This record gives sequence, structure tokens and C-alpha cells, in this order.
Amino acid sequence: MQATTLEALKELALDCARSAGELSLKRMKQPYTVEYKTSASDLVTAVDQEVEKHVIEAILKKYPEHGILGEERTFAGDPRQFETLWVIDPIDGTTNFVHQQINFAVSIAVYHKGEGLIGVVYDPSRDEMFHAVKGQGAYLNGERLELTKTVTLEEALLCTSVFWNKQAEQMGIDLIVKRLASKVRGMRLLGSAALEMSYVAAGRLDGYVSLSLNAWDFGAGRILVEEAGGRVTSMEGKPLPFDQKSSVMACNPTFYEELQNYIQGSETDAGLT
Repeated sequence: MQATTLEALKELALDCARSAGELSLKRMKQPYTVEYKTSASDLVTAVDQEVEKHVIEAILKKYPEHGILGEERTFAGDPRQFETLWVIDPIDGTTNFVHQQINFAVSIAVYHKGEGLIGVVYDPSRDEMFHAVKGQGAYLNGERLELTKTVTLEEALLCTSVFWNKQAEQMGIDLIVKRLASKVRGMRLLGSAALEMSYVAAGRLDGYVSLSLNAWDFGAGRILVEEAGGRVTSMEGKPLPFDQKSSVMACNPTFYEELQNYIQGSETDAGLT
């Protein structure tokens, strides 16, 4: 893809993320409805849906030939039919949006023929804009992000969503992660995969592990971490898909193998492989 096209896509993604974040903050101060998706812990608000429609309209106004894969499914077309696909989560961390009014973000990624080109994550409550372009690096509010620090597993500060994942409990993986928590320096739970992966890219966290995320949860964060110099794969060490669910392991590259070996070794010891 030509550099001029990449630049135009990046600018649109940044504009969409900022305007979506501003809209979410505005609506947060007004009455809005909250509904359950699959359970009382899986929320969607009218704001999620409004923000996603806002972003989709802006994208299709400029690129009507592009497809959209969004969490709220407000795009009428089949995402698999498009060479260029925007993968968006209008509010990643809806529960935080409802309860805390912080620790949520707009996540927007652009993929072309399955290759991640642009990733943007905007935290409107802190006015922090993370963005990355394939081959051009990752940035936070215009400052370059580079993972140059050497980290061992014992020194690592990790983040995960596995503790409250019912599938993880059924598979016994939650016990592996609990043992991992005693091995590393500390463990955090923020409740927004897009922000957590952005924090890995920024070096605020050394790694992030999740058993199951949707494509819109990790679509932008994956590009950010990779462009900052980090490693992103499934927990099994396989490349992530761009349009399907997957487990995710994103971390500083200096202890990727150590983390991977620990998880795989723990699974073997627990009889899960």
C-alpha cells in the first residue's frame, strides 16, 4: 500500500478515535441505557452503539469500498468480503465506562488482506492517544514508544483477564495464571484489553495474557505492541488471526520465551496438553 494512502488512513483513524472518545465523554454525563449481552457482567450501552455508528459513518463517507468488523455489529455488510477491513471497538471496557468512568478506550485498527497496517487506541478520560503504523513505529501523543528494557519473568509486571474467565476455570488455566502471579513481580487487572496492550507497548506493563479475546479487542493493540518492538502471539505461540477470537500473549520480547515456556510447562504439569 502506498505511503500516501497509509498516511490518509492513519489520519482518519486518529480523527475517528478522538471524535468517538469525545462523544463517549459527552454521553457519559447524560442519562443512557445499559443492557446485558450474555450476562450481568457483559454489558452494552446505547453509547457503545451510537459511538460505533459515528465511527462507521465517518469511515464509509471517505472509503465506501471498505468493510467494518465492529463489536456492536452495526455494519450491514459481510466483513469477509472486503480487502481492507476496519476492526473497531467503540468502547473497550464498557463495565469500566459505566462504573468507574475511567479505564476505557476507543480501539480502531486497519487491516489489508489480513495484514495489520494501523492501530489506534484512544483513552479519552486521560487524553492519551496511542497509534502505530506498520513499519513506522508506535507512539503515545506523538512520542515514540520503544521496548528497549531487558526484563526477566521474575521482574515482570503482568496484566490478565484470566482470573474471572469461566472457560479458564473450567480448563484449569486460571490456576496456572495464579501460580504465574506468584512467580512474577506483580499482576494487574484493568478490564480493557486495548488499554492493557497499549500499556505493554508503552512499557507500563511488561506483558498481557488472555485466554479468549475477540478480534476487535486486540486488533489495534497487537499492532501497537509489535511496532514498539514487542511480541504478540496466541498463548500457544501461534500468529493471531485478524478477524476471529484467540487467546493472546503480548509482552516485552526479552522474556517472551521464558513466559511462553512457563505457561506451556505449567499446562503440561497440570495435564492440560
